[in-house]
Amino acid sequence: MPSPLETQLPAIKSTLKLYKISSMVTGIFLLVITTLFVLRLTLNSELWAFGPHGFLALEQFMVDDLGFKVGLPSTGLNLTSIALIIHGWLYVFYLYTDFRLWTLLRWNFGRFILIAAGGVVPLLSFFTERHFAKVAAAQLSEVNH
Repeated sequence: MPSPLETQLPAIKSTLKLYKISSMVTGIFLLVITTLFVLRLTLNSELWAFGPHGFLALEQFMVDDLGFKVGLPSTGLNLTSIALIIHGWLYVFYLYTDFRLWTLLRWNFGRFILIAAGGVVPLLSFFTERHFAKVAAAQLSEVNH
């Protein structure tokens, strides 16, 4: 595997910091949306804020013949949908940091795919962050010596 260029060390170090942060935040939001998805499937409920049942409530819904959810409040915020949207944007940033790290460190494509999977497989981002941060640090120490 080719080693990174010495002139790119500052960029690699800052990208590695961003990757670590994005990995943790994306992983946490993935756990949140996984929990909300389980609530959606098991209880036919979505997390709602400032709705008719108070500050924070699980709101029940039914699915009509066409597959649409009915019975959700017309006021308040659907926190389940908001969490999905936020995770989506965080995942885009996570992919950016993954791509940037991958290109700077000149890793093989398999590593890129494995790290990318960390944003969609619950708990995987925590393991990939820990492992590949160590791999990157080892690779950086080789360039420094």
